[in-house]
Amino acid sequence: MYEICVYTALILLLVSGVDYVYRAWIGETNPVPATWILMETMMVLSFWTYWSSPQKSWTANIAITAGLVNVTIILIGVITTNIRRKTLKVSFDKVQKWCLVGGAGVVIFWMYTGQPLASYTLVQCVALIGYIGTVKRLLRAEKSSEPIFLWVAVLSASVCAIYPAWVKKDIFSWIYIARAIPSTILVIYLIARVKTKTR
Repeated sequence: MYEICVYTALILLLVSGVDYVYRAWIGETNPVPATWILMETMMVLSFWTYWSSPQKSWTANIAITAGLVNVTIILIGVITTNIRRKTLKVSFDKVQKWCLVGGAGVVIFWMYTGQPLASYTLVQCVALIGYIGTVKRLLRAEKSSEPIFLWVAVLSASVCAIYPAWVKKDIFSWIYIARAIPSTILVIYLIARVKTKTR
């Protein structure tokens, strides 16, 4: 059961990352590079702080290890697509700028205290704040090309990650899951709401 959950989460995040890039490449979506740069920053910080803990594991916190791969695939694809279209422009909104400042603050805190769990928790708090910008955009949106498949896959992978976290008693994984599941459900709801309005 443990291996099934791990591999299912990994496959979901790999496939959804490639699918997201493909949709951007063919022009079905128009993703914003700044959003994915911020997400990559948060995932790298999460992985980095997690990997500094004595209980680090490739599988116990599969949501973060596979999630980093997912977001890296998407970021590379989004940047490449925008370069190809000659539309590459990186512009952070106010919330995103504060999140980047918060991420830098976490790095300073971590270097000063050497506390990976506290630093990891702070990164999840910053990531949660980062969702505010996405939520605000979706609340105002008249239409959305954002593919719901990615977010359903992220939610499903996070649910799959519960069992490995429980088996290994990985507190880092539980913190990530507690942040990821509710925020992803909210994003799915808002995307579905926008898509329903446009039908």
